[in-house]
Amino acid sequence: MNAVNHENGEPLRGAIVGFGNAAIYAHLPAWQVSEHFTIEAIVEPDPQRAQMARRLLPEARVYATVNALLNNGRLDFVDICTPPCHHVDLVMAACQSKLHVFCEKPLAASLESLRAMQAVASREERVVFTVNNWKYAPLWLKTTELVCAGQIGTVRSVSLNVLRPSNSGGGAADWRKRLDVAWGGILIDHGWHNLYVLLSLLREPPLLVSARMETPGAAHNCCEEAVDLSVLFRQAEARLHLTWQADCRRNFGEIVGDKGTIFVNDDHIILECRNRSPVRFDFAEALSAGSHHPEWMAPVIDNFHREIKNVHERGVNLMEAQWCTQLIQLAYQSNREASRPIELLKPDPTALAWCA
Repeated sequence: MNAVNHENGEPLRGAIVGFGNAAIYAHLPAWQVSEHFTIEAIVEPDPQRAQMARRLLPEARVYATVNALLNNGRLDFVDICTPPCHHVDLVMAACQSKLHVFCEKPLAASLESLRAMQAVASREERVVFTVNNWKYAPLWLKTTELVCAGQIGTVRSVSLNVLRPSNSGGGAADWRKRLDVAWGGILIDHGWHNLYVLLSLLREPPLLVSARMETPGAAHNCCEEAVDLSVLFRQAEARLHLTWQADCRRNFGEIVGDKGTIFVNDDHIILECRNRSPVRFDFAEALSAGSHHPEWMAPVIDNFHREIKNVHERGVNLMEAQWCTQLIQLAYQSNREASRPIELLKPDPTALAWCA
């Protein structure tokens, strides 16, 4: 399959692979308002969802399999919205077909798989880009701005909490609670988001990770539903508490520096600094409101376009995904080993690009 060259400024042509709720309610609305991209095809094996794709995108070609797509169309990129168990194979196949890749999180479950993606993306000169949209929530943008401006001095500790009720990990056909499909439970789901937010706040490489998890019952294919995760950095310690066992939906926490504290409480933050009155910032949407957040997608899509157009900017997003993958992989190992702290691999200088 030959990719299309759009040096004349025409939108890049893409296909959505997997037309579930994330595609319908988060990805598609963002693509439809982007001046840089257009969706011309859908891959969806389920007849009902394929029919929905035809209704929402009457001009698009609809295929039942990825192979049919790759054999029958000239495109520039694919947007992978399938369950995680398909991500690695689809990313590899797309890159080998000379397509750029926009992929839902988690990109990979192991460093070995992620590095294989990096290798094929580099060889084929393609962009592989993960949908790390939570850091573009207005609340996190403001929080990061305050931290980077030195409003609370050097960050010494971060505590983030994600509370969700027991039905939150279901997903279509309950796949989010199946280990073989989802690769994990709430750590893979909400943990991935909170880890890249954490990296954006601290902007230094993590050193150690430890974790304790709760998995319901003794079923072989069950996923963890509660996680307490600790990540040690050179100057700070971060703690994440994630649960699908709460009686409410809520996100809250605090970022403590040597000159002040930012308190996070779902739809607002409070900045408290020495010798100053507290300042409150309110936001229209709570972090716990809904699951799709299409309004957070525009910056993600813009950055995807930037990496496609500017070769020297490629790989920053993929490196962020590498850190998230390593932290999650080692967190599972720590849990298996009675919460033993585990050291992360020493980064090479290029691995710190996300710190810029």
